[in-house]
Amino acid sequence: MFKQKKYSGITVPVITPVLPNEDVDEQAYRRVIRYCIDNGVQGIFPCGTMGETMALTQEQRDRAIRIAADECKGQAKVFAGVMDTSTRRVIENIKRIADVGCDAAVITPVFYDRHTSQDEIVRLFEAVANATDIDLVAYNIPTFVVEKINPETVVRLADIDAVKAYKDSAGAYGDTVKVLGALSDRDDFSILSGTPVQYMGSALLGCDGCVPGMASVYPRVFSAAYEATVSGDVKLMRKFNTLIGAAGKVYASAKNGTAAVKYAASRLGLCDARVMQPQDGVSPAEVEKIHKQMAICEELFEKEGVVSVL
Repeated sequence: MFKQKKYSGITVPVITPVLPNEDVDEQAYRRVIRYCIDNGVQGIFPCGTMGETMALTQEQRDRAIRIAADECKGQAKVFAGVMDTSTRRVIENIKRIADVGCDAAVITPVFYDRHTSQDEIVRLFEAVANATDIDLVAYNIPTFVVEKINPETVVRLADIDAVKAYKDSAGAYGDTVKVLGALSDRDDFSILSGTPVQYMGSALLGCDGCVPGMASVYPRVFSAAYEATVSGDVKLMRKFNTLIGAAGKVYASAKNGTAAVKYAASRLGLCDARVMQPQDGVSPAEVEKIHKQMAICEELFEKEGVVSVL
């Protein structure tokens, strides 16, 4: 039903397993990435919000991107998280991993700044495009960076040759519909949902894929959901909307969604549940909620035949 573009499908914003000293746990990190690839995802996004990118040291952030690129080796596209607090820092982040072979660099509006206009966002992407050769993905996540990328600004960014995709994690469905209405027919530009509960509805309007935080735990559920959108089977898409909602309740079982996902991944034997300091991990009460919701998910997914395989 839908045309598959260069950046389509499920891209996993992978968690970053860390050792007690908060260096990347390479063995566990590769295991998480391999688990996702083996369950049919199209992309891996190291050092995103779910990957605790700004809590990593610069050395470990670059290392995580290099490990991800090495593990993917052409089996999945690699979206490197290079977001930062200024244009110069973003450009330097890209140049440090320029030899790795990532497919795209993901950039938010700069943060910890006094924003005064949407023009700042356009200037950021123009400058990065002029200084680097990599494809760029505009990442809209105002919850973490304060500044929102307005729909009209997304259209302006799409006219920059290097900007090939838009990751929409703003959670404002009205704005999502505006972006889809303006850009979904463009073959050279992809629109990716970063709000999984909106994915199936967005797919009906031409959304090209999803970047779901729970995919580190349930990659097969999301890759199968994408297959449903490609088929255009609306009844099947409605089923997957229910499955995605169930997965999202695991994330919502703790105040710290990242901690919830890491704990869920630890239950599958993928990695340690450790989060970067000074974040809270999951409390005993939250652990109980996660266990209960994972049991519900496992029963539901098994019934529908979409259990991920370790």
